[in-house]
Amino acid sequence: MPEKKDPFSRRFDSGPDLDRTMFFSDAVFAIAMTLLAVDIKVPQVPADQLGHAILDQRQEFFAYALSFAVAGAYWLSHHRLFRLLKGYTGGLQRLNLLLLFFVALLAYATDMLALHDDQPLGVVIYAGALGLIGTVNYWLWIYCGRRGLFRDDVDPRLLAYARVRAPITPIVFLLSIPIAFISPSAAELSWLSILVINRALQWWGRARLAPPGSA
Repeated sequence: MPEKKDPFSRRFDSGPDLDRTMFFSDAVFAIAMTLLAVDIKVPQVPADQLGHAILDQRQEFFAYALSFAVAGAYWLSHHRLFRLLKGYTGGLQRLNLLLLFFVALLAYATDMLALHDDQPLGVVIYAGALGLIGTVNYWLWIYCGRRGLFRDDVDPRLLAYARVRAPITPIVFLLSIPIAFISPSAAELSWLSILVINRALQWWGRARLAPPGSA
């Protein structure tokens, strides 16, 4: 017979108010994404060398743009998820904290890619960090479905689409890790497949969710 949870613990660990969790999560995402630009320093060089010095920073700007785009996509997924929920549990909050734990490491991972993109370990650390963020984000969607945390008016087809799309980005990043040991540049190129797969899923999702006879 399953153990009944202490009603006092249940009252403290769960409830309908998601505002504080959402505000805190948004703050961590905002700070992490802002810190991505902090380590990109303005070159302190003579005026005639400025253009060359900025060109030398192209990998830093590439890493910044990539991380901002992926982190932004994860934030959008997180935002959509919490808009669909009717409440929270202690398990949801713990999973959310785990997600934010990895989000807070984003600046470190981005610096690794910016400074060591030609080294397998630099690319592995970056791909691992982005893959872990996406994996926990996917767990959040699965957990909420299993615990019945979604609002009753949410279309099941929308949830099915989200569960298909959410793991794509982390899967690509994690699968690129063994590639990085062979060729770091090939691993980076493999990340482009995220755009192709997500575009195809967007087309499929629109077709799946379209009302009958709307074509």
